[in-house]
Amino acid sequence: MQKNKVVAYVMTKNEESIIGQCIDALKWTDEIVIADTGSTDKTVDIAKEKGCRVIHVDFKGFGPTRNEILNQIDAEWIVCFDADEICTEGLANEILEVLKNPQADAYLANRLSYMLGKPIYHSGWFPDYRHAVLFRKGKYRYTERTVHESYICDGKVEKLKEVFAHISIRSLNQFMHKEEQYAKLGAENLAHKQVTFSSALCHSFWSFIRHYVVRKGFLDGWRGFLIASSDARACLYKYLLVMEKQKDWGHSRPDIPKSYNQK
Repeated sequence: MQKNKVVAYVMTKNEESIIGQCIDALKWTDEIVIADTGSTDKTVDIAKEKGCRVIHVDFKGFGPTRNEILNQIDAEWIVCFDADEICTEGLANEILEVLKNPQADAYLANRLSYMLGKPIYHSGWFPDYRHAVLFRKGKYRYTERTVHESYICDGKVEKLKEVFAHISIRSLNQFMHKEEQYAKLGAENLAHKQVTFSSALCHSFWSFIRHYVVRKGFLDGWRGFLIASSDARACLYKYLLVMEKQKDWGHSRPDIPKSYNQK
């Protein structure tokens, strides 16, 4: 392990519209590693043009894939941002100051997410200390969850003061794609549970109430309603996908009557 070296990694897939801005905001690190999971656009080309080291990894869910990326980085300190996250100048300066005399092994930073051009301050999206933006290698790993992964830190964790930007939803098409992706990945985490339609409906209804009412999504206007309804749909389909597999709906033979004409 190279002592005092700071390497930033960014996991990508088809992020050509924003990856350049993300990379430019990380130029203060010693090296930027782009861990690509199968881009078919210009993401990799842009990364190489900007001097990044590109590695290719198979996507096996967020937690497992992130841990595989860590295995391929040789540095004492690792900085982590997603392709749609922008490290602000203020946060970069704070991290550099911390590295002069680090008192912890992992540092969290608050993430302000944007949806269709506007910041979201409620709906459960803010404040958002998801996982570390800076951590010491060997002291920090991700959980093996395929979606909504957390972290395990063998040491002290502290919070930084500065906030970074998360350009989360840039189009409705992207929003719908994420909804489908989270439903499928979430179903994998529920595969061991017995699911009923009643439980699926209850979880979906509660998901909407939690985001729109409890977490004050109504204060985010129509964007807050979209967030709550999308999360409720993803939750419903997550449970129904488990039911489909458990009951083998796809291979069941429908009882087709000889005639639909009833006299």
